[in-house]
Amino acid sequence: MEPTHWTCIDMPYTEEEYILDVMDDRFMGCDCGDTGSCSSSDCLCVRLSLGVSYTPSGKLATSLTSPHQKPVLECHSECSCKSNICTNRMLSRKIKHNLQVFDTGNRGLGLMTKTDICKGEFVCEYLGELISADAAKARLESTTPDAPQTAGNTSSSSMNYLITVNEYFTSGSSRWCIDARRFGNIARFINHSCQPNLVSLVCRAGCDVPRVALFACRDIAAGEELSFSYASPDSVLSTKPCLCGAKDCKLFLPFDVT
Repeated sequence: MEPTHWTCIDMPYTEEEYILDVMDDRFMGCDCGDTGSCSSSDCLCVRLSLGVSYTPSGKLATSLTSPHQKPVLECHSECSCKSNICTNRMLSRKIKHNLQVFDTGNRGLGLMTKTDICKGEFVCEYLGELISADAAKARLESTTPDAPQTAGNTSSSSMNYLITVNEYFTSGSSRWCIDARRFGNIARFINHSCQPNLVSLVCRAGCDVPRVALFACRDIAAGEELSFSYASPDSVLSTKPCLCGAKDCKLFLPFDVT
């Protein structure tokens, strides 16, 4: 039942010149080599992240689940560390768990895990096309107004796969838009839930373009549907019904008004 109108990618994609320029402006890499020091402050990337982001066993550090997220800068292609032993790399790793697209029934297609996932484990990255805020606005306006915002609606003209990353700093703010409508990966099938089992984390690897990594926020059993909250601090409730079925369901899907 997987739609064929989209292209599967394994890295962020863009056709926007200014975003390509940002991607080309590479960060300095660490010089840890094969010492395994990417799990300590001896690593440049760890220091720039203001501390360790992942545990030695490859799980999300619990301190990162607070509302005030510290920066997460992963080791990358400019680093001398070995990717197979570096503990500060998640985005460059292949999906570990067996994930399967399935028919949820009243919410169309969704994504489930066929294997158990432990709390804190990396599940996948939400990949898509990086576009400008103006382009994102135009695409939202082109969607069918009454279509449900679930990953199961296979009509690209009626589905919103857009994620907005708003970041606020003492010197200002930034806004990035990731659209998985035309280019994406299996994460585009993950539905919203008001009580999700995944948490999203903004990471960077090699450049200033933010990437959205999804981690398990609790133990997830094989056969469970995967979900994350589409809400952000800038979201309001839309007029589109939420069908997540959670005990604390907000009844309507969130919508980013910025």
